[in-house]
Amino acid sequence: MKGLLALLFSLNASVVSANDGLHSFVKGLDTTLKYVHRADSRPCENEALIPASSQSAKYQGKAVTALSESDAQALFREMQSHTEIPFDFAIAGCEERAHEMSRLMLLKGVRPLKMFASVDENKSPRLEVPHPNGKDKRRWKFHVAPLVMVRINGKEVPYIIDPSMEKKAVPLQEWKKHMTLHDPKIPVMMDATIAEQYDISGRYVRPFSDESWNRANQEKLKEFKEYSKDPDGENNYLFQMQRDLERMDMMDN
Repeated sequence: MKGLLALLFSLNASVVSANDGLHSFVKGLDTTLKYVHRADSRPCENEALIPASSQSAKYQGKAVTALSESDAQALFREMQSHTEIPFDFAIAGCEERAHEMSRLMLLKGVRPLKMFASVDENKSPRLEVPHPNGKDKRRWKFHVAPLVMVRINGKEVPYIIDPSMEKKAVPLQEWKKHMTLHDPKIPVMMDATIAEQYDISGRYVRPFSDESWNRANQEKLKEFKEYSKDPDGENNYLFQMQRDLERMDMMDN
């Protein structure tokens, strides 16, 4: 506030000196304030804008945004550009990534859902996709990513935004197919939830206005990001998890 007053005073100093009167000062101050007000009211050039094609839709009875395919692909690229989200950390973090992407989408005026894909390990093998290193495989009991609807030829098709395993936004069935190439007959349970649902069980449902939860989620992503920088990061993460479980067992005993 002091800085603004100093600026206003300096801008009007010449007026005061020239006329040496309160009337001239007030008149000049009024002009300056009007200019500042106009400048503040201009939209920021980098302000995230709602996609032009955005419309309200429903998927399995839940509210979700429908986009054109070009806007859906632009949304995918924008999510992919968030380098603070470790999309290449293969062993964990899909819940954290999906939650942060959903938060970012909502800031753009896009209402996503989350799609959880899971298998019963007692009846089938795990979901499987290529590892980012190009040699290994990633195997998951479940996986989750944001979902939006895409209008194609007059129909609304569910699309998945998942830079952790895709190079673009893809239809839901294609996303599912990519996780079952090793065994196309795997029964995969697909569960669409509201974006606020954090985990597959529905135990944690957090509004995106919960800043403490958002910060905790972002801190977890930072942790995964650090692991992803290390070639042995995934093994180190598993080792740390095992140690934590052992400590918990010792405390219980």
